[in-house]
Amino acid sequence: MSTIYLYNFANLVILLYAGWITLAFGIVFLLWSSKSRRKGHVEKDISKEAFVKNGIYTFVRHPEFLGHILIIFALIIISQHRISLIAGAILVALLYLAMIEEEKENIEKFGNAYRDYMKRVPRINLIKGVMRKYKWRKER
Repeated sequence: MSTIYLYNFANLVILLYAGWITLAFGIVFLLWSSKSRRKGHVEKDISKEAFVKNGIYTFVRHPEFLGHILIIFALIIISQHRISLIAGAILVALLYLAMIEEEKENIEKFGNAYRDYMKRVPRINLIKGVMRKYKWRKER
């Protein structure tokens, strides 16, 4: 809501454009993770683990959280106001705690298979995930 009322508050146009670009990336990550999850559940085989590891999930373990965090950052940058920064920081902290909790649940549910996945794929660091994936393919 603060983004609507405080749109471009500091009148820094370059930040405004950066915010809209970041918002687009956040939406792309949300859509890509949804598509990967649907495709992963369709291709799921009884002999394989039940969690999704295809698509965007090969680069980051929590692409939906990454998408939401990018959207929050975008709204902060677009509004350019302290109130948005404070609210956004609280939301990002809550999302981070939710990621930690979800990982605990996945470890309980999937055990060592999820621990191995955690070693291969970073939590939300997309650049690190791309680098690891490329390095892994190069070594094969």
